Amino acid sequence: MARRLTTLRVALVHPWVFFGLASVAGALAGLSVVPWGAPPLLWLTLIPLWEAVGRRSIAQGLMPAAGWGGAALLTSHIWLLWLHPLGWLGVPNPLSRPLTVLLWLLVGGGGSLVVGLWWWLARFYPLPGYRGALTMALLWGCGEVLLAHGPLFWLGLSTVAAPYDRALAGLGSLAGPGLLAAVQVLAGWWLWRFCKAPSGERSRWLAGGAVMVIALHSLGLMALVDIQGSPIRMGVLQPVIPTRQKFTWTAVVALERRLTLAMNRAVQRGAPWLLLPEGTLALDQSPPTVEGIGLVTGGFRREQRGLRSSLLVYPAGARDPTMALDKHRLVLLGEWLPWRGLLANDGLSAVGGLQPGPAERLLEGKPLPWRAGVAICYEISQAHGLAEATHDGAQLLLAVANLDPYPRLLHQQFLALAQQRAIENGRWLVVVSNTGPTALINSQGKITAQLDPAVVASTVWDVPLGTALTPYSRIGDWPLMISGLLLALNRRPVNQPASP
Repeated sequence: MARRLTTLRVALVHPWVFFGLASVAGALAGLSVVPWGAPPLLWLTLIPLWEAVGRRSIAQGLMPAAGWGGAALLTSHIWLLWLHPLGWLGVPNPLSRPLTVLLWLLVGGGGSLVVGLWWWLARFYPLPGYRGALTMALLWGCGEVLLAHGPLFWLGLSTVAAPYDRALAGLGSLAGPGLLAAVQVLAGWWLWRFCKAPSGERSRWLAGGAVMVIALHSLGLMALVDIQGSPIRMGVLQPVIPTRQKFTWTAVVALERRLTLAMNRAVQRGAPWLLLPEGTLALDQSPPTVEGIGLVTGGFRREQRGLRSSLLVYPAGARDPTMALDKHRLVLLGEWLPWRGLLANDGLSAVGGLQPGPAERLLEGKPLPWRAGVAICYEISQAHGLAEATHDGAQLLLAVANLDPYPRLLHQQFLALAQQRAIENGRWLVVVSNTGPTALINSQGKITAQLDPAVVASTVWDVPLGTALTPYSRIGDWPLMISGLLLALNRRPVNQPASP
């Protein structure tokens, strides 16, 4: 065993060997978040990253760290390749595949850049000590929070626990996804220190790590909110209308038939409202009416000479919406271009360029008898939006999306993000998507019901309403951000010599 460790340490001196190992670890990290949902595996993959952080040279430190970040993003965002073919967006087929691959590679490059920046920040703090590690972990968590406020962030380390380790994910209800991301990074540091510790000290590191893991799980478990209040009845429809065909005459007729059938079934089961996915109705398209049931549906509308993707509310019997909540966070390139106004094309969306609506994510007012925090597709990755809506009175959460033609991997990521948002806010969450996922998630992040993907289906669910606030929905990200800032500013001299 000692000979093997010596051989590995000698091999890691070679820059390209270490770069390859760090890149493989990053690829496994991207998979460990979703679909695997395996925190222990993620912690193991962080060992090479911490080793890179502990090295000062560009070849032995920056390059492996950047390789880790790029590989993690490339594996976790590989679903971008399913954008091809882009002919339905007006892109010629000869350019479709190169453009899709280029977009995917740019995402990987963004991951390399961000993790490389994190490596550079570590130059200012003494490592491998606990204080420096805590500072870097909090900076990572703060980085995910800040990125989530922008237009590009989708998935971070904070989502790893939601699918299968809800006790650990419960920490999100205390200080949000930034805390969860920081905990993962700190756990990786502990394993790194365990591997580097002399053999006589490893038992102490192992015991300390075990106590930390047990304490964090216990705290997260106690923080989970269990809502069992009076429920409302809500119908949902998964229409399965292919995005590349959804505005054809055949698709419109099929949607109207499926919608009418779902509305009648919901009425028979006592549901006064039916929830439909993002972009279900075309611009100026009126839905069918069935006595006794209203619609909350994705669609499009014109506002101030611009086109918006919205969640529209149709009271029972209405042919026109009486309320709307516009999508605020649009998909770069897909729904808007940063150089809008310089080119004739305002975006690659099948419905043309879109304009963002207000940042508020709370849907309330007559005729709705309840208040909901809403995430329209891409917005599910913005934890602060739903936390603010919950703080302002949301009693349940709604997530509507259209994830066709993307593969199952993206569906799993969306569902994991929805589970984490339910935990953070202590609210039941209803997910409705065109081809899936369509699911009911309780306030502890457990999926209590789910429709089969890619199958036309409708059902009715009982959704309990909540009013109590979690610490995160009450205070937001401020405790984490302030703690990270104070630690970052209270910098001590770095006396650590450069690693070979």
